[in-house]
Formats: sequence, structure tokens, C-alpha cells
Amino acid sequence: MLRAGALLLVLVGCGERPLEPRDPTPGVPHYKVKTYNVETGRHHDKATIEAVGIDSADIVCLQESDPTWETTLRERYSGIYPYQLYRHNYPNEGAADLGVLSKFPVEESGWHPGPNGWHPAWHVRVHTPSGRIEILNVHLRSAHAGNGNLVSSYLSTKDDHRYEIGQFMGDHDWEGTPVIVLGDFNEGTDGAAVEYLEDRGFRNALPLYHPGQFTWRHDSVANQFTQTLDHILFDGHFEPLNAWVKRAGNSDHIPVVAHLEAADTWPEAPLSTNRNAPSDDFETAFPGSGPSR
Repeated sequence: MLRAGALLLVLVGCGERPLEPRDPTPGVPHYKVKTYNVETGRHHDKATIEAVGIDSADIVCLQESDPTWETTLRERYSGIYPYQLYRHNYPNEGAADLGVLSKFPVEESGWHPGPNGWHPAWHVRVHTPSGRIEILNVHLRSAHAGNGNLVSSYLSTKDDHRYEIGQFMGDHDWEGTPVIVLGDFNEGTDGAAVEYLEDRGFRNALPLYHPGQFTWRHDSVANQFTQTLDHILFDGHFEPLNAWVKRAGNSDHIPVVAHLEAADTWPEAPLSTNRNAPSDDFETAFPGSGPSR
């Protein structure tokens, strides 16, 4: 017992102390953002459907949201999330599909085909009452789905992920606005894509509060095969308040939520002078975003 306690003290001393969750600063805008790989084909699973809306995040970004998932989620969540967008990677829809559910108007701002036939990424712009947020929703290639055989695919994962995220980030002019990059990275907190973003000033929300928390589990007797594959990274326009995983749903992935507040004044949305406009006016300004009907 003493040896275990001493080892724990050593491990704690080797890393930074996790942040303590805190309440939002009075008067400062704050939002909850979620990423969730719902697993294609699981749209009939009640627990997974409910996991999409649990925690009532303001913005929910999905991976593997195939056409049947879109139908299910529009029916279930049109009241809570009136603004929904989905992109299906025809003719290979399924694992490569992406979606976003939002309480605020959202517009598509760039679909980025994946290099070498890998999964695409999607840039969307969310128009919150306090200004716009740029979000890049990614689903990087898995360790076994690269070029060549399984071994070479695994060994080239870091280089491929660095190339993917570089392409996705470089394909868009961020215009000095707040940026969140999230999704299924198919890599841990020390992965190449995460490192690429951290080198550019982004912070990874979940490890700030719960380092080592897993976000993916493989079917097994005790879920002993686990990894941290899903991340929410934010730039300097945000300050973190909290981040957590929600043990909900039956997807192989687990929802990840980050609660962030504004660190400065954000650029306003085009309709900021008429934020109480009817939803149909938002639809005119941002065609295709909703509201869902």
C-alpha cells in the first residue's frame, strides 16, 4: 500500500495538476461544444440517440452521421437544435459523413476532401449571439486505413495525420475569428495532428481537466481496450471552464464536451444587429442551415 501511494505521488509530481472546473465569468459569453462519433448504422439505438443530446451542448459536431442518422436526429432534436447541417460523402457515405446540430444559425464554410481518399473534414461557421465561431470538424484516418498493408498504415499514421490536418487548416482563411478544431482524430493526446495544433497555440480541452480519460472503447468483457481518440482543441479567443466525457450511448466512441467562454470580443455575425430576427430571416441569410422542419 505504501509503495502504491509513493508511486502515485511520483506520477502526480511528473505532470501538471489538472485544472479545477469553474463557473463562467459574470457577463462573459460561454458555450458548451460537443464532439461525438455516433457510429454509422447505430441510428436505431435509443441510448446512442439520447447521448447526442445529453448535457444540452450548444453545438454538437458528429462523425459517421450517415443519411439514416440524419433522419433520426432531425426527428428527435429539431426542437432543441433547430439548426442542423449534414454532409454525406456520396457514393461512399457512412463513416466519412459529418454533421452539426446547433442552437444558433450555422452555415457551411468549406468541405475539405480527404487526401488519398481518406475521410473529409468540414468547416462550419456558427453565428452565436456574441459573435461567430469557426469550427473544423475532422475524422482523421484510422491507424489501419492508410496506404499499403496494415503494418505500413500503422507506421505512417503520424506523418499522414500531420499532412491531413495541415491540409485542412491551410485550406481556409480563418479571418482572425475564434476557432475550434474537434472530432475523431484517431490518435491520442500525443498524436501528430494534436501536436500540430498545439504548436500553433491551440489547447486540448479534455486533458486540462481529465488527463488520461478515454473516449473510445473496444467491445470486450470489461472494456479494457480503451484509447483517447476524440479531442476538442480551441485557440486563444477562448478560456476553458470545464471539459468531460459522458459515459452514454453504445457507439464505440464516447461524447466529449468542452465548456468555453470568450477571452475577448469576437467578430460579429452578419445579422448581429438583428439577433432576435425570426428564424426564417436566418434561413435567408444562411441557406441550408435550418431551422429543421
